Amino acid sequence: MPRPKRRRKVFRPPLISGFLPFGSSAGSSGGISLLYEEFEAMRLADYEGLPQQEAAGRMEVSRPTFSRIYDLARQKLAKALVEGLALTIEGGNILFDEDWFRCNNCHTAFSPPGKSSFVVCPVCRSSDLSDIRKSGRESVPDMLPRPAIHQTGFCVCSRCGLKVSHQAGIPCRSLVCPVCSTPMIREHHPVIP
Repeated sequence: MPRPKRRRKVFRPPLISGFLPFGSSAGSSGGISLLYEEFEAMRLADYEGLPQQEAAGRMEVSRPTFSRIYDLARQKLAKALVEGLALTIEGGNILFDEDWFRCNNCHTAFSPPGKSSFVVCPVCRSSDLSDIRKSGRESVPDMLPRPAIHQTGFCVCSRCGLKVSHQAGIPCRSLVCPVCSTPMIREHHPVIP
């Protein structure tokens, strides 16, 4: 009997839930599912440019395991590009440091500060949410296109730490934290040389 897979540590969920090929109808030719840990491996190795040993350490897996996850992610991405398939980012055996939710109405990803039994979306105030952390999977019933909201990074409350996915064209400072009424600020990350 094989031993159970260890949970892979993921920094945060991706800003989007997938991609549709330009010029094709949604779901007409099938799709490929990229797991959260595969997305994280590509983010660490290709986007942040980390060596595999360091990236494996961040995901709390061995270097050979990281290499297998990374190779599978690249194969899936290549297949989706070459064959014009829809790509969905979901599922996997993952672990976050914080609770992460995605609003099913406005598709905003957010991490509420502290532990609360009742959570609402800080943008649209909806309670129709997907708990990304517990299931490792978002509820994406089919490959219907989502609203054309371009999300880049996160807006953060400097007082309580609430994180909300940033939407292009809407300054973070125009948002007010629904928890503590403090203006939100843009989350900044170190520049990668």
